[in-house]
Order: sequence, then structure tokens, then C-alpha cells
Amino acid sequence: MIKYQFQVSNPLSQFIQITLSIPVRHLSLVRIKLPAWRAGRYQLANYVRNIRNLNVLSPTGKVIPCTKLSKDSWEFEPDHVGDYRVVYEYYCGKMDAGSCWVDEQQIYLNFVNCCFEVEGQAEEKIQVEVNHPPHYQSCTTLHKENHGFFASNFQQLADSSFLASQSLTHETIATGEVSFHLWFNGAIHFDLTDFKSNVKNFIEKQIESFGEFPVAEYHFIYQLLPYSHYHGVEHQRGTVITFGPAKSLKDQSQMNELMGVSCHELYHAWNVCQIRPAEIMPYDFSKEAYHEAGWIVEGITTYMGDLFLLKSAYFSLREYCETFEKILNRESVNFGWQNQSILESSFDLWVDGYEAGIPDKKVSIYTHGALIAFCLDAMLLDEDSSLHQVMKLLWKRFGKPKIGYTLKEVWEVVLSQTNHPIYFNQFYSNYISGKEDIFPVVEKHLASLGFELTYNFKKDQLSSDYGIIIQNEKIIKIHPKGEAFNNLMIGDVILAQTFKDASLHLSIDRFGRKIHVELPKHHSLLFRDHTLIDKKTNLKRESWING
Repeated sequence: MIKYQFQVSNPLSQFIQITLSIPVRHLSLVRIKLPAWRAGRYQLANYVRNIRNLNVLSPTGKVIPCTKLSKDSWEFEPDHVGDYRVVYEYYCGKMDAGSCWVDEQQIYLNFVNCCFEVEGQAEEKIQVEVNHPPHYQSCTTLHKENHGFFASNFQQLADSSFLASQSLTHETIATGEVSFHLWFNGAIHFDLTDFKSNVKNFIEKQIESFGEFPVAEYHFIYQLLPYSHYHGVEHQRGTVITFGPAKSLKDQSQMNELMGVSCHELYHAWNVCQIRPAEIMPYDFSKEAYHEAGWIVEGITTYMGDLFLLKSAYFSLREYCETFEKILNRESVNFGWQNQSILESSFDLWVDGYEAGIPDKKVSIYTHGALIAFCLDAMLLDEDSSLHQVMKLLWKRFGKPKIGYTLKEVWEVVLSQTNHPIYFNQFYSNYISGKEDIFPVVEKHLASLGFELTYNFKKDQLSSDYGIIIQNEKIIKIHPKGEAFNNLMIGDVILAQTFKDASLHLSIDRFGRKIHVELPKHHSLLFRDHTLIDKKTNLKRESWING
């Protein structure tokens, strides 16, 4: 059996000492490879940069030669059979939901960051031992057997997290045959009873939608931090969520954010963790795994995560509308849809990552994908079906049997729910594989649910009347339809501004040059805020919320 042992000799150094024990049964080269990325983040992370002092020890304890083959792979040649040990240190200095952190208060690990896959032994069972102070409590998404922790193979190890802390709060939720665990590391500034009740409600609604839960035990692991933070990562047997500042959770708006990411990550237990594109079934962490399914893996999950807070009655209809308005407002300042389809943006995550990148090149698989999911759901409701029904069929056909899907196969499932395939295929051509403006379609489907979409001035007059968005006096966005587009550039620093006869006079610093620019007020709103007005309840809306 492959074994991993973790030991922290000096927590303030933030290095953890790792020993990988490999049973060698044949005298042939042994190769090990560290993952270059992790599930849920389709971007190379190159975790190997955090490793130092790697050595290989023979069964007798002798250091033997080890050759580095690439940036994150090594090999060694055993001289006789037995257990060989690979010893190294990993720097645990990044706190987010997908990384590793060690200090004097906790040991927090995402094993995909720091554990090697042994070539030819990826399907072997793996034992994990993390040595920590005896007064610490621990939690993990690994399986527990006879007081030890195990992964059935490397894929499961790479999909697992571990946390040991001197201040860990544990709560449980029983729902049918599934045990849900809530783990909180940090100060709790909210009513835990209410929190558990709200989590249980959206758990039950999601299980009801799919008909079953994928695993018998699931862990919500919360890192409640004293500083500002927001991140969540899905695992098949749980999720890690980092949130801060913890004190802000006294405020309802911040609690809504925490509940939102919690509901989102739970939906991933079906969508992505098991209903997965063929390109990442299974994961190959050694290289890029290009796929175009971003609108499914994150867009649908973003939409469903918010919708289930409404279905479970955590959100009032007004609160749900406010969340939807945020998505609309984020999307309305991005014109990447003019230049790249969401399929292309999904593929290019490996190129662009999750940062803004160059102006208006791409769309967000999260928010733009959520708008696509909303439109599809509204269209399917007209067919006496729903996006929930599509996802349930995908679960049965692909997720439960662990068969990777193609986009063609997903779309065939969508078309199986309609008598109007031309209408749906045109939507796919225009808004999924194409580059058409989705906002008019969103507005039409909102109206079919009894909502009016209105447009309002932003608080900043520069953005609404002149198409300029600034941050710390620096221009970061320019609307392509405004006069500013031909007179200003991103990076200009506004030194002074005055308004005269509906014109804006700007004194700017353009990378060391002082320039004066005069801009006329635009005849219509450029950057604008969106508000949903509840006009009337109808049968379609009732089906949308309660169906």
C-alpha cells in the first residue's frame, strides 16, 4: 500500500515535511509526478514551485540517485525490492479553498497540491497520516477506517482535503441516509441553529431535484477568516469554503454570500464531481485538459445555486431578484461576447486563467453561463420540462455510471425535452456557440415569468453618461459606444474633471503626458444598473419556483 505521512516541525516556517512510501515489487524505474492543476480550476498552477529538498531513500535508509525528468516529475532506479521513501518539504503559504496553509494554529491541506502520483500504481489504495498536536481536532473528506485515513486511489486522494485545528466546531445534519458534517475553523458570529436549518433546507431541495445524493457522507469545511476573503472548491465528498471577515457574517448581506457559495458547492456534488465532460473523466493532472463545457460546469451551477436558495425559502423573491441583478450588472459591463463565444472562453481558461485579461476578449463561464442557464430553464418551462429535469437525466445517464459526456450528448438531452428543436438549436447557435447579445433574450424570459427589467443610472455619472469606469482615478473600462472610446485609453489617470454645457472636461495623465479631453454627454445610458420589478405572479413562475 502507498502511504503518505505529514509532519510539521516548525509551523511558523509554513513548511510541512512529507514522506511518501512506495512499495517496490519489481526492479524497474519508478516515476512520480506532481499535479500541475486541480479540479475546479482549469488553469495550470505548477504546485511544484512549492517543493524543496526532495530525496529518495532505499529500504535501508540510504539516499539513492533521483533524476528530475520535467518540471514536476522524477524517477529513480531501485536496487532491490521493498518500501522506498520519497521525502520532501512543501510550502503551505496560501490560504484559499484549494491550497495549503500551515501556522501555529492549524494544518490545512489540499492533497492535490502536494502529493505525487506514482506511475503504474495510480489505482492502489493510499493511507494518509497527518501528525498534529494531540489537542487538535481534525476533519477530512478522506475515508476513515480503523482510526486511519484512506483514499481508494490517487484520483480520490487528489479530490480530498484535510484540516486539523485547535479551534474546530463540528455540527451534523441528518438527511435520509446521508450524513452531512459542518466544520467551522474560526470565530462564529452567527446563529448556528439557524445556519444548520437553512443548509438542511437547500440540501433537501437539491436531493429532491436529483432523486438521490451521490455519496453517503459529505463535509462542509469552513475557514472563517479575520480578513476579507471569498472562495469555494468542490469535492465529491465535501467542499472547502473560505470566507472573511468572519465578523461580517453578522450582516444578512454577508450571510447571503456565504449561503450562496455553500449552495453552489453542494450542487457541484452532482454537476462536475460526477456529471463531467469526457475531457476530464478521469482527471489528468499532468497537463491541460481543454474542454468547452464551462457554461454547464459553472454556469448551470451558478444559476442553480442561487435558485435553490429561493426554492428552499432561504431567499425571499426580492432577495433572489437582487442576486440576479448582480449577475446582470456584472455582465452588462463586459463586451467579451462580441469577440468570443462561451465555448471559446471555456477552452481558453488554460490561456487566460480567471483574471480579467485584455479588454473585452472573453465572457465569464460563471455569470454569462448563468444567464444561458436561466434562458434554457425558461424555455424548457414552456415545454412542461425544466433545466432540473435535464440535469436529472444527465445524472442518470452520465453522472451515476461515471461516464464523461460530450457537448453533443448534453444537447441531445436538452432536445429530448422539447417539440421545437429548431427554436432551441437557434438559441445554441446564437448564444452558446455564437456571439449574439443575450440581454434581449434574458429580458424576454424574465417578462414571461412576470418580471420587468428596468435600466437605471449608476451612481457614478461618468459611467452612465460618458461610458467611463474608474478605480482610484484610473480608467479601467470604456464603453465602445461612447465618445470616450475614441478619446481615452485604459490606464489614463484623471487629474481633474468639470462639467460645462452637458460636456465633460477632463485633465488626464496618460503615462506621463498631460492631456485635455472634452466629451459630450451621450444621448442614452451607457453603463447602467439593472432592476427587476415584480409585475405579477403566473403559473410559469410558480412552476419555476416550486416545480
